[in-house]
Amino acid sequence: MFRIRLHKDDLNILQKIQEILGVGRITMNGNSCLFTITNVKDLRTVLFPLLDKYHLYSVKWLDYLDFKKAVLFLSESNSTRVSVSQLDWVKNIINDMNTGRTEYNCSLIPDIAVNPYWLLGFVEAEGTFGFKNLSPYFQVGQHVKNLFVLEAIASYFKSTPKSFKFSLRSGAPTVINSFNKNTSVSVISILSIDALYDYLLFFFLNMPFQSRKGVDFYFWCIVLHLHKLVYFYFKEGRSLTYAISQYVNSGRYSTNPNQAQAPSLTEINQVLNLSLPVTLKPDMLHIDLAKAFASKVKPRSIWVYDNGELLTENPFSSFVHAMEAIGYSKSSIAGRRSIDTGKIIGGRYTFYSKPQ
Repeated sequence: MFRIRLHKDDLNILQKIQEILGVGRITMNGNSCLFTITNVKDLRTVLFPLLDKYHLYSVKWLDYLDFKKAVLFLSESNSTRVSVSQLDWVKNIINDMNTGRTEYNCSLIPDIAVNPYWLLGFVEAEGTFGFKNLSPYFQVGQHVKNLFVLEAIASYFKSTPKSFKFSLRSGAPTVINSFNKNTSVSVISILSIDALYDYLLFFFLNMPFQSRKGVDFYFWCIVLHLHKLVYFYFKEGRSLTYAISQYVNSGRYSTNPNQAQAPSLTEINQVLNLSLPVTLKPDMLHIDLAKAFASKVKPRSIWVYDNGELLTENPFSSFVHAMEAIGYSKSSIAGRRSIDTGKIIGGRYTFYSKPQ
């Protein structure tokens, strides 16, 4: 069988695939929905021609070749029964596929040709529009055996043309590669606010998202805009960012017992209608604008609460002192980024600019 599994919130994607292919069936399995093709004729006349024309570029191509080989062998058998030796041959193929594969002849994989629509599909499946310390980032992860795919994607992003022409000094995206030894997963990430805004934001805005990953992306864009134009540094901007970070990705799933609510357009516009104390100039990078904002708008007092209880009777005069008091590095930005948002740091601490 050929199968695609998605979260049940993306059922419409499987329905669209079924409608386009004209074959297969859709079933529900717990929190997942499954699109399955088991009919040999449909595999041979619909799926195989499709994948032969539109290649897979990861090691999954090797699984496809073996799968196709086994299906064709069994379907072309002149007998209704296969011999023991034939069955052993097929079982050997099956056992060496997918998670059982130990040999990777990458010379059989077609040369990867990244294009915008292939990339969009890959990102919808494997990418993340996420937040760390309320700062937006973009990443794509793969098992290390598909590292060559990530390298091709990284190269493509590095050559992406700048779309936001107002910024004069922002350079092409710097792609960071990290590796998790425990999971054998390699991840490429782009963290720069300027690169994300001036290059990636407009690239993806022009693409037709098919899944609910598009919802994550559009809210992520709002946060990126708040950072780029420093609305984020208002307490209202931080609160909106925190609300969005709680909603997107797993937070919006209907199966999440703590499902968050999406901020309304009114709430978003209330932040964007705030009057900025500084003006973005073409030669300013995001960090320049952030520093200019910080020099004019500084919280004079920082109140820290430990599980809802005021940590000290007197407020801290700086984030350095506040972070040290709760055992964090004085250079940590967690408190600065989360103040007045209600976000909990370290499972217990919240920061405010006024007593609560």
